[in-house]
Amino acid sequence: MRASKILLTALIASLGACSTVRLRVVDPADTLREFRQDIISSNKLSPVSLQAIRMAGLTQKEVLENGVSADVAKQFEHFADPLDRAYIESEIAIGRAQLLEKKTPEKAVALYLYAADLAFQGFLLKECSTPVNVRCDSFKVFYDRSVRGIIAYLSKRKWNDDGMPQFVTGLGRAFTLAISEGSNVEDPTEYNSIEPASAIGLEGLTNRHRREGIGVGLVACRKRRNDDGLEEYLPRVGTCLPLTAVLRFPDKGCQGQQCAANFELINSVTSEVYNTPKGPLPLAADFTAPLAAVVQNTGMSGWDGLFDAIQGNEELLKNTGFYTLEPYDAGKIPLITVHGLFSNPLTWLDVHNELMGDPVIRKHFKVWHYLYPTNLPILENAKTFREKLDELESYLSAHQPNGSKAKGMVVIGHSMGGLLTRSAVVDSTPLMEYFVEDPKRLSKINKDTADAVRAYLDFKPKPYIDRVIFVAVPHRGSSIADNWVGSIGRWLITLPKKIVQRSVQVAREARNVLRPDLQTAFDAGQSSSISGLSEKSPALQGLSRTTVSSNIPFHSIIGDQGLGNTPDSSDGVVAYNSSHVEGAQSELIVAADHTAHAHPQALLEIRRILRLHVERSSKGVPSSKTSTTTSK
Repeated sequence: MRASKILLTALIASLGACSTVRLRVVDPADTLREFRQDIISSNKLSPVSLQAIRMAGLTQKEVLENGVSADVAKQFEHFADPLDRAYIESEIAIGRAQLLEKKTPEKAVALYLYAADLAFQGFLLKECSTPVNVRCDSFKVFYDRSVRGIIAYLSKRKWNDDGMPQFVTGLGRAFTLAISEGSNVEDPTEYNSIEPASAIGLEGLTNRHRREGIGVGLVACRKRRNDDGLEEYLPRVGTCLPLTAVLRFPDKGCQGQQCAANFELINSVTSEVYNTPKGPLPLAADFTAPLAAVVQNTGMSGWDGLFDAIQGNEELLKNTGFYTLEPYDAGKIPLITVHGLFSNPLTWLDVHNELMGDPVIRKHFKVWHYLYPTNLPILENAKTFREKLDELESYLSAHQPNGSKAKGMVVIGHSMGGLLTRSAVVDSTPLMEYFVEDPKRLSKINKDTADAVRAYLDFKPKPYIDRVIFVAVPHRGSSIADNWVGSIGRWLITLPKKIVQRSVQVAREARNVLRPDLQTAFDAGQSSSISGLSEKSPALQGLSRTTVSSNIPFHSIIGDQGLGNTPDSSDGVVAYNSSHVEGAQSELIVAADHTAHAHPQALLEIRRILRLHVERSSKGVPSSKTSTTTSK
């Protein structure tokens, strides 16, 4: 009897076409994932597209394997508005293209072009002028995926558009595709590799800086153009630049059976916006991935600076100087970084990344890193630094358009690099008086020797430096240089023979004019970089007597290890009373050790100072006319 009732109930239900409806509690996160689901993020079409194909009497498998006929696409008009239709058709085209990429790439390209045009035009619909429709966000995703598919195809063709086939969609439309040429676009054939930045994962950097907008952000690496003067300071391995790929269609979208598409490759640094029928829109870019790529290509590692300092690295002497990662832009302010002891420019990588992630700083500044052998005596390195600065200034001036003046430099020096920096912004008269009993006696000795002594001790502030930031700088030395750590360092360090021979000769010939107790101060064989950082170091005793030029504003960033005990504080290497300098326009104490330059508070302070510099420069206000503040 019971079985009969069950059978009868089932029969009645089937005749009445009834279905059981039940409610259940679901996790909001699952609902959100389903709402955001599309063919790119999963193997399923989005809910809106699935609904459309069900209404047309089709399944996902059917539309992805066989495509959508013009008649079916016409049906979408009965139950979808223009925005949803653009979304549905572009998603289905991408899903089908993904299945066809390997077997029939030309067919896949046709569908990617079709989807990209629909997505781009959908993004420009008036419904997308307000940020309330999720479909509008998805158009950017669909456009990106389509462009990535076309990049893969063009890359396999080695970016040669000669003999490019016509791409037929099967939906009553065929596309032609050309790579744009001209002064405002890049030539892809000049790059060794071009990859979507979104396909690159990163490690070792705190943050990743992107700019959302039109197009697909790329990492494009190429060799240095040795015949181009603007690339003289690039690494020998070349550079990696943030470029943006854009597919350009007719302003009103593709109409009719034929449509011409243009692939444009744009420099994301020099171009911030892209002109569309909707007006100028931000140009998509990834600024961190290219930075990481060029560093990886150089083969640098975190230990290089240590080994170069311990070993008497003659090769590093040849490489001493300035390096930049992008071709020179005469319109930008040179931002110089100077690393410290046992280090190299890699120590500035996170700082570089954070600064170039700031749109104002990226627009107005260009970073130049200084590399030098940190095992040499401070006065030796300081002399070379000033000479290299003059060389860089001559280069910058020579490459100004129409004979205009080069922008003034801003210099950031960390630790021992701050001492080198200081030597470029002071009058050395007190230093000379400290070392030489009577400067007039220099004229009594061999001219070459006198000139060599003056190169170390006689210099003026560089007029082309407009601002300085000192970070954890031992202006009066560090006690660590005199303890067991310093002893081990001095024991391990060896000095380049060329420098030792030259310095010993100068020191020997100049002894008669030096103070008796300082007659070995120039002897590089007796004075390593670590000895030079001692609180008893003659170099620092003399340099600390100098005063930063009143025409050059400077700032200090000092670590206190988070103890909050300033002025009795220390960063673990340098005490506050050694880092503090009277006259600073601002002094910030951060809860950091000696690596204070990489601390988040220090990064924010550097950004503040650089933005202040831009503001003052744009208003024509002299840099020295800023207020003095001290903060913790």
